Amino acid sequence: MTPPSLPEMIGRIHGLPVMPAVALEVLDSMAGADTDIKDLARRITQDQAIAARVLRVANSPLYGLQMRVASIHDAIVVLGFSAVRSLVLAAAIVTSLPAGRCPGFNQERFWRHVLGTAVAAQALAKPLKRSPEPLFIAGLLHDIGRLVMVALYPEHYTRVLDQVGEQDCCLRDAEQTVFGFDHAAVGAALAGRWNFPADIVDALAWHHEPERGTPDGMAAVIHYADAISQALDLDGAENGQMPRLHQKTIDGLGLDWQKLTEVLADTEARFNSYQLMLG
Repeated sequence: MTPPSLPEMIGRIHGLPVMPAVALEVLDSMAGADTDIKDLARRITQDQAIAARVLRVANSPLYGLQMRVASIHDAIVVLGFSAVRSLVLAAAIVTSLPAGRCPGFNQERFWRHVLGTAVAAQALAKPLKRSPEPLFIAGLLHDIGRLVMVALYPEHYTRVLDQVGEQDCCLRDAEQTVFGFDHAAVGAALAGRWNFPADIVDALAWHHEPERGTPDGMAAVIHYADAISQALDLDGAENGQMPRLHQKTIDGLGLDWQKLTEVLADTEARFNSYQLMLG
């Protein structure tokens, strides 16, 4: 079967489930739209699947709360709107995108890795003096193109996975061989369709080639966060692959060993709580 071109794949993206309405409202609030927080809390509560996952993480040891958070409104009051907004988007993305039927593709490991990358990006925000929320979202979405490829063209992606096993090459190289493009290009196209901010689209497009991204943009941070998630084996895979690092980009972030050690510990603590969202 002839593989699709990138425009053909993008043309089929409309067949995927759309983001839940409440998640789109959360995105609008990130873009600076006027938001009635009480009304948004009510809308989040109406989506029981999303609300349950958000509250599960909000009541985890990560936040160290003395009292149990019983409602989305309480979560916003205690944790802050920004933190809850990130949790809502994470829950919405995890619940809305199917993986399709592709032998050899492990959906649980996929989500563990992207959550690991998201919390690693969040942990990197403090020493890098960046805003944690957009970094978390970019980390959560950085491999979303891979899920699209699996959902829309499972037969072709099976060939990708077979090639990885037979030739011991990285997934991205195998994607290029089978499709002629990789998951980063597809992910950027999907994020554009969902009207994500331009800096997040840029991070998705160039997280494997951060030197090609916007200067001082998020691609460099997601590039490093991806590697941290892999180094900590957060996906639980026995034979995980480390991504190729662009050393000049890593050096440019300026993290010394002490700060990196703190980032690694923070990443593991965050992941232990955020993975509750997958249950």
